[in-house]
Amino acid sequence: MKGLFRVALMAGLVAVSASSVQATEIGPDDERYDTDIHVVNNHLTVVRVYAEDANGRLHNLGRVARGQLRSFDVPADVAGAEFRIKVFPAPPAGTPASEDFGIKTHPLDSVTDSQVRIWLEADLAESLVEIERG
Repeated sequence: MKGLFRVALMAGLVAVSASSVQATEIGPDDERYDTDIHVVNNHLTVVRVYAEDANGRLHNLGRVARGQLRSFDVPADVAGAEFRIKVFPAPPAGTPASEDFGIKTHPLDSVTDSQVRIWLEADLAESLVEIERG
């Protein structure tokens, strides 16, 4: 009896899992937006990373702590049009530092620019931006 119950339970689980699987067909005309953003922070403080869309609006991608590497995806509402990556220091709360100084990339395209690697230095003006086109 236990063996029959186990078989019935397994058959039910297989039937439920098989019916819930759906596939989406991807055609050759579908555009893919796969720009990856990698930021290595060697700056003195935490930094904030933004994607600036074609209209000048900033979309927060996240923060990168000193000495860390973080990867980000371009948000869907930015992908498909020209955009920039902007990085600003995020000093500790209560310090009189300004967000006026940061770095930004040249205009990027999420279709042709597959990876953007940013190496931040203590002096942000000495930072390196590498763009891989593919």
